[in-house]
Amino acid sequence: MRRQAGRFVLLTGAIALLVLLLGFFQTVSSALTSGITGGLLNNQADLLVYSDKARLNPAASVLAPDAASRVSDVDGVERAAGVGRGQFADQSADGDVTVIGLDDLAFGGPAKVATGRRATKPGEALASSPDLSSSDVSYAVGDTLTLEGVDLVVVGTSDGAAFDVGPTMYVSFEDLQTMKSNDAGVQVPALFSWVAVELADGVDSDTVVAQIDDLGVPASSDTTTAAPASASLASTGFEAVDRSAAADALPGVDQITQSFNILYLLLFIVVTIVTGVFFLILTVQKRDSLVLMRALGASRADVIKPILIEVVLVVLVGSVLGTAVAAGLLEIAKDSFGTLDPITAALSVVLILLLGIVSSFASVRRVLQVDPVEAARRRGAS
Repeated sequence: MRRQAGRFVLLTGAIALLVLLLGFFQTVSSALTSGITGGLLNNQADLLVYSDKARLNPAASVLAPDAASRVSDVDGVERAAGVGRGQFADQSADGDVTVIGLDDLAFGGPAKVATGRRATKPGEALASSPDLSSSDVSYAVGDTLTLEGVDLVVVGTSDGAAFDVGPTMYVSFEDLQTMKSNDAGVQVPALFSWVAVELADGVDSDTVVAQIDDLGVPASSDTTTAAPASASLASTGFEAVDRSAAADALPGVDQITQSFNILYLLLFIVVTIVTGVFFLILTVQKRDSLVLMRALGASRADVIKPILIEVVLVVLVGSVLGTAVAAGLLEIAKDSFGTLDPITAALSVVLILLLGIVSSFASVRRVLQVDPVEAARRRGAS
């Protein structure tokens, strides 16, 4: 390394650049998926109950007003509350806002409040904190906005609580219904999008899920006769899932995850190939020297150890340098891209280091094949 410092500096820089790109992609991916799934993953509810016809898509789920009471009667359910969903334009901010209407303002929203407090009455709203998904339109405690004729005052914010990759307001179900009716120009039936469920302590979630799914159509319902929309929807069956499964089923999540996973895989492959080829070429160039060392009594461990040390030093320094630069740049531009997750970054460094060691096996194999007898057939070593 001392004699050929330039080569090693270039390799270290290449690894640092690849790790920087990896950190950037990981941060952007996390911010995008959080903007889609945060409202579910960071929710108070243990289970979410959709219409069985919605295929776990909250935008397609419609439940009747009695859905929450039916679910609450299931053994193992501590409490259940209906939740509505809508999207409206905030003319003053020139952007769309997702509105989550809570039948129970104390339950069904984000698990934690970052600043301020939860909404406790109509006219108040708990807003999702600004992040990559909502950097163009964001709200802080004390802000006021009007959505479809309903005046709202932001009384708190919550991190990672966004839906639909945009700002999200958690309001009373009453306010949501008023917005929908004003938007439609007619009185809109009070229908839920899903039911938020809190499980009792010690109950088996799978058992509760099975019981909710088995509720099905009430025996007393008559689907053959004409009835108002809200009444006919009371016959809809249920499909219950935990927060993680609900988040994974959201439209667009799989596509984003798969796309970025391909990028991660390509970067890991490039790091492995670049490191492996570099040390393989270095070993070939130094073969004569290795032969001479073996002829003078050096053991296989003596000639292998320097290679492994060089691999670990180069890959580790490059990975740490790339991670540090990525963290610094992302911190400067956190409003646009988010911040680097320390745990994810540490795991990436460890994985790249392991891949670097694996990539050196070809070089190690060539060293193990060096025969000291070759020195007697050569004029010398370079």
